[in-house]
Amino acid sequence: MKRALFIIIYWCNAFLLIDVLLLTAVHNEGKELEFSLHASFINVFLVLTGTSFLRLITIKPGFLPKPSISVDFSDLTKDVNTKSSWVICKSCSIFTSPNARHCTLCNGCLVRSRGHWAAMRTCVGVLNHKFLIQLLFWGVVFSTYTLCVGMRLTANFTSVVCSVLSFSSLLVLTYYLHSEVQFITRSEEGVQVALLHIFGRGNKLFWLFPCSSSVSSKPNIADM
Repeated sequence: MKRALFIIIYWCNAFLLIDVLLLTAVHNEGKELEFSLHASFINVFLVLTGTSFLRLITIKPGFLPKPSISVDFSDLTKDVNTKSSWVICKSCSIFTSPNARHCTLCNGCLVRSRGHWAAMRTCVGVLNHKFLIQLLFWGVVFSTYTLCVGMRLTANFTSVVCSVLSFSSLLVLTYYLHSEVQFITRSEEGVQVALLHIFGRGNKLFWLFPCSSSVSSKPNIADM
């Protein structure tokens, strides 16, 4: 998972190349109406993918606040056996929920951590996990659409390059999207609770669009 975001960044850049090459190939075949339709859909998917990516790297992931005064927990025993008990993070000098993980690179305890994505120097946690899923989802949609369009074009170098790039990105992004779906479906709290923590209590119609829920609609970090 740590190298996953680097791969995603690479394919997001490749999407721009696919967009230009594919639309150029469609335009060269003289299909003006088809070109307009494909250009509209492809660029909408590209914008959604790019916006999800930007939100992922700019939204704070959800670190637990640190106390202004350092607390000494040296005389306490860390409980690592009971999943339902809160534990002590001596690095942050705070009590943390069982599902929080300390990131040594970011120097903080992250709620519902999905790991540190070193390529972007950020973690994925409770507050930006939504945008990771959106990035993967719209990347899969974009790759699928461009693959279908590329396969319908007259066979030439441009269409072959587009098809290869689209198919490769589709395989990679589908793999990581599947891992996120498994994370949700295998959650000990149940699917409904997992989705609530990821997407908030906003309208479900907006779950797959890169727009933020209000802070009040997100579960309280201290209660997780």
